[in-house]
Amino acid sequence: MPILRIYSLIPCSVMVLLAGCLVDSGKKETTADTTHLAPVVTVTPVNRGTHGMAERVLWAFSPDRKAVLVIADPGGVENEPVPNGFFFGDETRGFQTQMDSVWDVAPSPDWKWIGFGRAYTIVPGDGARTDLLTDVSRRTSIDTATLRAGSFPSSGMSLSRAIAQAGVIHVPENPRAQAAADSAVPKLFPVARGWRVRWTTDGTTLALGNNPARAVDNEPSQTWSALDPVTGALHGTLPSSAKLADLKLTGGPTLDRSLPIDLNQSPPIQIQRGNQTFTIQTVRGVITIVGPPGVGSTGAERIVGAGIALAATAGGRYIIALAPRGKPDANELAIEPVVYTVTW
Repeated sequence: MPILRIYSLIPCSVMVLLAGCLVDSGKKETTADTTHLAPVVTVTPVNRGTHGMAERVLWAFSPDRKAVLVIADPGGVENEPVPNGFFFGDETRGFQTQMDSVWDVAPSPDWKWIGFGRAYTIVPGDGARTDLLTDVSRRTSIDTATLRAGSFPSSGMSLSRAIAQAGVIHVPENPRAQAAADSAVPKLFPVARGWRVRWTTDGTTLALGNNPARAVDNEPSQTWSALDPVTGALHGTLPSSAKLADLKLTGGPTLDRSLPIDLNQSPPIQIQRGNQTFTIQTVRGVITIVGPPGVGSTGAERIVGAGIALAATAGGRYIIALAPRGKPDANELAIEPVVYTVTW
């Protein structure tokens, strides 16, 4: 995953704050001293793909608020389907990942798995009448006949068609373990389903929703197939006793070219590090972490980056934010949803 430098996003007026974050490398630090060090901050765009005419920002936290799923959900003209991008981060396990071009995504009830439906176009709507079946078949390991049968209209104004391919990511308990990399690699199944994805309440089955009845971005699925995320075994229907877990998403701002968004300030966010409470605040378009004043603490501000903070995990490792795009295209939104990763 590429790491983007954030310094260029910080206004010159606040660069003086960096002086308070500098540490004398010759001074010996102990574990107790680490809260006084400047954090290392990286920034990840939630969606590196197409942003559509407008883009919704949504997120969900695990019950302990230590893991987060952030979704950038764009929509096209007349609310036509546009693939989403997502970011997942778990501060307990120190694991994070980002993916573009998915129709839907959902964490398992225990937040140890991520299920998604990968989006592919098999007939573009640009009038070129190019048939991408062969290329998509090679990339998905699904034969062309199955792809054609499993495709659906992805536009109400053209002949474009698309498919969904089911996939999962198994969140490693220890990302530094020898086999962790293999576990965390997205696993795609030769299954042309997954317009919508859900998990059963026991977390053993990924439910794959049927294709949309209309070419509308938020069209729900009416029926579900059952996929075993470990073996890849597919069953045409869910067991009658199965219940689907409900993922409660928080709806953030909708980014629209015609609607300006104030990036000047946002409400403060409380986070907890050990026995200390810190505050994430946005002032004049700069996000900072402010330490608690008192004995043994300077209450210093630590710069995170540009934009406004929307929410954060319990310990503040992952901060959901809106930030100005570094090099905005004339046809793109000037603001994008990002996640700042703060490592102390």
